[in-house]
Amino acid sequence: MYLLGLFLIFSPLMALASPAEEPADDNIPILESAQELLGLNMNRVANQLDMFFADQRADDELGRSRIRVKRIYEVRERAELREETQFRFNIRLPNLEEKFKFEFKNKNTKPKESSVVRAQTGQNLNRINTQWQFRSDLGVVASVPPQTFARARLRKNWEAFGLIHRFVEEFAWYSNDVWSIKEGWEEITFVDSDYSIQENLLFRFRNLADWKITSHEFTTSHGPSILHRFTENDALSYATNLSSTVDKGVWYVSNYRLGVTYRRNLYKQWLYSDLTPGLDFPKLWHFRRTPFILLQIEALFGGR
Repeated sequence: MYLLGLFLIFSPLMALASPAEEPADDNIPILESAQELLGLNMNRVANQLDMFFADQRADDELGRSRIRVKRIYEVRERAELREETQFRFNIRLPNLEEKFKFEFKNKNTKPKESSVVRAQTGQNLNRINTQWQFRSDLGVVASVPPQTFARARLRKNWEAFGLIHRFVEEFAWYSNDVWSIKEGWEEITFVDSDYSIQENLLFRFRNLADWKITSHEFTTSHGPSILHRFTENDALSYATNLSSTVDKGVWYVSNYRLGVTYRRNLYKQWLYSDLTPGLDFPKLWHFRRTPFILLQIEALFGGR
């Protein structure tokens, strides 16, 4: 009798607490909005820093055609002074880009109408572009004879495990020795994983595989870097990496590197200077430390 009374009292409340008209939605709007905001913030920090450092990704993803002129000086222990001038033309090909855009839609799925999705409309600096992107550039190194190269890249971004991952597949052709790369064809694959520590401070981990097709050389590079912009005109990049080489079926570590790059906006966001002191530990010299200093003056035209 006691159990029957409890059932009669609580059964109406249970019916009110669990209506059967519509199934419960497993998605929590507040958590979804927080995740989207976190992704937008990480992408915004990465874009701002890559734009300041004139990273190739910023030009590619923001769809900018740009001309770059670089003058490079490198002083290295047990090596001659290296001087080099580069001209590079970044080209946007809208018609070819369209061929790499794929959309997968479910007609029975309704698009989300969150405030975050509406807010990101038109904000290219925040929006994470998850479509396939195709970009290309041409370059000339001022030397006798002139050294030329051409490159084409396919990009794809996605979010996973609280990070933004950026995949790049690049094919390049070089007329002859450019940046210690031998003449011929080259294929590069790399993935950057980005995480914003705080405003103007980004952690990035890069895994890279480089296959020099013509000369049959295969190398890899792995390592973290931290990008820190501490004023409107000044930024630092701290980086370390491990390089490896495959030679006759044997895979071995070829170099360790530590370096810091200081970048300064000299004039109205089109003239920049970079100073990079660092240490190499090459296997060629039995991993003996090899200090170097690199100075670069870069002028950017168009696409700001």
